[in-house]
Amino acid sequence: MFTCMRGSVVLFSVLVLASCQKAEEKKPAPELTPKQAGSGAGISQRPKPDQVAPPVDLKNPPTDAVKTASGLIYKKLVANDAGTAPKRNDTVMINYTGWKQSTGETFFSNKTRGQPMPLNLATTAPGFTEAMQLLHKGERAVLWVPPSIGYKGQGPQGTTPETLCYEVEVVEVVPAPEVPADVAKPPDTAESTKSGYKYVVIRPGTGKDKAKPYDNLTFNYTAWDADGRMFDSTETRKRPAKVAPYRQPGPFAEVLTSMTAGERVRFWAPSEKMNEGKTTPGMPKGQLCYEVEIVQIEKGSEPPVTPPDVAKPPEGVKKTAKGVFYKVLKSGKGGPHPKATDTVRVHYTGWTTDGKLFDSSVVRNEPAEFSLQAVIAGWTDGITVMSVGDKVRFWIPEELAYKGQQGRPQGMLVFDVELLEIKAPAHPDAPPHP
Repeated sequence: MFTCMRGSVVLFSVLVLASCQKAEEKKPAPELTPKQAGSGAGISQRPKPDQVAPPVDLKNPPTDAVKTASGLIYKKLVANDAGTAPKRNDTVMINYTGWKQSTGETFFSNKTRGQPMPLNLATTAPGFTEAMQLLHKGERAVLWVPPSIGYKGQGPQGTTPETLCYEVEVVEVVPAPEVPADVAKPPDTAESTKSGYKYVVIRPGTGKDKAKPYDNLTFNYTAWDADGRMFDSTETRKRPAKVAPYRQPGPFAEVLTSMTAGERVRFWAPSEKMNEGKTTPGMPKGQLCYEVEIVQIEKGSEPPVTPPDVAKPPEGVKKTAKGVFYKVLKSGKGGPHPKATDTVRVHYTGWTTDGKLFDSSVVRNEPAEFSLQAVIAGWTDGITVMSVGDKVRFWIPEELAYKGQQGRPQGMLVFDVELLEIKAPAHPDAPPHP
């Protein structure tokens, strides 16, 4: 029920876990993720990994090591000139160990895991991306990466930037989609959407009907900045997006609704339009280029009509003790109200106060089921006034919704909710979710 988002494709969902709103409690430090590999991020992780003896003297690189213009130093331990050389946007499968040059301390290693880890070269530190393009599949090398190119951004909090050393073995190279020759700007022959976004059809579709805003689409996409750096791709992840066009930024929605199943289109849009005024992690600024291909179109349902009182709660509506305004639209047969520990099954639709629809189980033709311990506070508070069969309109103040949460609708939100079923928790005495 909680739709994830990556890069530029904005996927709203009403059912945000309550834990997202709370300050994080102390937890064991997470393991280094593939995206962090080669970024220096591992040096702040705890507990410390097993120490691995480096294959060479880290403080004194061999005299035959190669130094590049950026300050990167590398020494190949195993050469394979016939192997595939990675490109800037490719993903490499690597075995990898990292040390601090100053102390020789191992800060990360996957040697004991028995399998290589994937690393997308478009998302790692510039020194690591440069080094990987100097190696080939089957090669093993030691790298000395100075702090000027060894970190993404400012480096991990609480650490002092320093030269990091790596032993890397390139096990496999997974090619990224090719960078379009016209990635920086659309050609003169490009067509325009109704709002003026340029696009070209790369491959005609096999379907007859164009996607509608409320259809459920399965589609793949890849996105580049004007310099050809890929910053997001379902094709690389091999996991298509599944979402309705109305839940996408304006340019994306316009292009999707101009397409049929099987069609592939390249389009260009400025980042501020794709961001819709928000800051999206990982998205570069300036002109962006996307290729999108619709795999499947499943017909969705038209959403409910936007309420005439969506802008603010009208006079005379009720209000909970916590501040959620509500109006009963339809009464059921009465009965018990959900408790905050219960799980409920509902149909719902959500709007911002300017009337923009941002989520709806009605459009998806599928009721939502969730624990009232795992949603925004306004939902937990509001739904407990309902009985099965009731349909209620809620106006939830931003303090009880997504206030300050990146990528979520802001301000007061309006929901029409129909309560279909109440399910008691399997373990009533169990503590709330963290």
